[in-house]
Amino acid sequence: MSPLKVKSICCIGAGYVGGPTMAVIADNCPHININVVDLNEERIKLWNSDDLSEIPVFEPGLKEIIKKVRNKNLFFTKEVADSIRSADMVFISVNTPTKTKGIGAGRASDISWVEGCTRQVAKYASGKTIV
Repeated sequence: MSPLKVKSICCIGAGYVGGPTMAVIADNCPHININVVDLNEERIKLWNSDDLSEIPVFEPGLKEIIKKVRNKNLFFTKEVADSIRSADMVFISVNTPTKTKGIGAGRASDISWVEGCTRQVAKYASGKTIV
């Protein structure tokens, strides 16, 4: 059996982890198409802004990488289902705040957003998707 060739990545979550991580992967792997998806319309709008000073995350050198790869092999979109459907690999990069109630409140992570993402991946992924 030959190894899976990753040609398309979907990253769920366009925040402090998803956006910069996928930008660096896109810069280093120009043969891979990457869709960073988020339901937050304003955040996606900022990532797609022509004014690079508006991108929602600051990391040294990030603006230059975004300028180089955005709309070439890195895309920011709200199209979750289509992005998962077309992906060979899915990253889940969503918030895991500290639980405020229930067992582990104040100490454990609330992974409800991760659970929601896994349900979407299970619904839309096809073939041998790596998560």
